[in-house]
Amino acid sequence: MATVKTQINRRSFLKVSAAAGGGMLIGFSWLNGCTSPEVEDPGAEIPNEWFDINGYLKIGDTGRVTIYSPNPEIGQNVRTSMPMIVAEELDVPWKNVDVEQAPLNTEAFENQFAGGSLSIRLSWEALRMAGA
Repeated sequence: MATVKTQINRRSFLKVSAAAGGGMLIGFSWLNGCTSPEVEDPGAEIPNEWFDINGYLKIGDTGRVTIYSPNPEIGQNVRTSMPMIVAEELDVPWKNVDVEQAPLNTEAFENQFAGGSLSIRLSWEALRMAGA
């Protein structure tokens, strides 16, 4: 099998890279301007019996504790760490603490993102205070 040698100099490479990068920038900028019906709709209202902290907390009649987490799980162990913090503060078995993903609601949830390993750092103190 014969290989074809193409010669590309640095200037050509930079031109092509800049054009491709600029096209992606325009594309992503345009996508941010589009809204979906789910985002415009305020979504599910947060029940009144929930205690308002960074991760919402609900204690049911059966003794099960539910954390309503604004941070998605993307490998930072949010669904493990948050229940451990709350279980320790409430002195309940860890297996009795559940985590539910909060719907997109930027008014109710201030930091509804994941990145930079900030999920636990931004919510651990509020979770401890809620459980105390």
